[in-house]
Amino acid sequence: MEKTDATIIKFKGRKRHNLKIVVITLILVVLVAKVMIFISEEKNLYIPDKKVTLTPQNINLNYEDLYFKTEDGQSLNGWFIPTKGATITLLYCSGRGGNLSDTLPQIRFFNGMGINVFDFDYRGYGNSSGSPNEQGLYKDVRAAYDFLITRKDINKDKIVVYGKSLGVPIAADLCLNRKVVAAIFEGSFPSLRTYVSDMGGFLPIQWLVSEKFDTISRVKKIHIPKLIVHGMDDEVVPFPEGRFIFNEAALPKEFLPYDGGHDDDIYITSDAFKDKLNKFFQHYDISSTSSQKTGPAEN
Repeated sequence: MEKTDATIIKFKGRKRHNLKIVVITLILVVLVAKVMIFISEEKNLYIPDKKVTLTPQNINLNYEDLYFKTEDGQSLNGWFIPTKGATITLLYCSGRGGNLSDTLPQIRFFNGMGINVFDFDYRGYGNSSGSPNEQGLYKDVRAAYDFLITRKDINKDKIVVYGKSLGVPIAADLCLNRKVVAAIFEGSFPSLRTYVSDMGGFLPIQWLVSEKFDTISRVKKIHIPKLIVHGMDDEVVPFPEGRFIFNEAALPKEFLPYDGGHDDDIYITSDAFKDKLNKFFQHYDISSTSSQKTGPAEN
């Protein structure tokens, strides 16, 4: 009987020991996975190009090549492209890849609409110093805005922020921290974690992602006019993601679906985009000096 009791105690002790090994192993697996995903994030989420090969001069536009500092000391490169008689100044937040050279189609499009453009490279992109990370990019856009409003040749009450893809949560964050008259959000996800979750299927890998880029929680709090744009054939961020952002966003808001994919230049291929923008700006009196309306624009 005593031998049986000793055997049971020994068995229970071994069981507890095995359980500890399992728990420790799981913790180590999670930590290793976290490190691997962090490294992968840095490598795959941000795709900066350090070589600026084209400038607005290549499309026959005058521009100012400018540098400004962030609150944590990074030096960022930006371009200001003026348009004679412009009321609106557009602050452009690009996606995750390339640099300023890749935004010439956008610059030409908005310049052609009679809008000033201030475009800049995030930290680690083009001629900007540092390396990209989520909190750093929020600092970058705030620094770009703070630098922009020091200009004497723009209307500080008519700054529109434009976010493309990864630039959408960055632009949305600016809306909550600085004064902008309107926002345009193109081709983005509700949050990076939900996007990763959808890509991961049944595996809960979203909890291993350190960067959040949470668009959805921000658009619920933004009460300036918003135009949300998404390609119906977007192969990177599925169209329902853009529709979901629109549905969850606070009023006032407009939605523009368009024929095309994630990197199809809507500013080149879609006349509907220009027409929608003009109606959007006119309806909310963004292109004038009068007060804003709050109802939806006519389609």
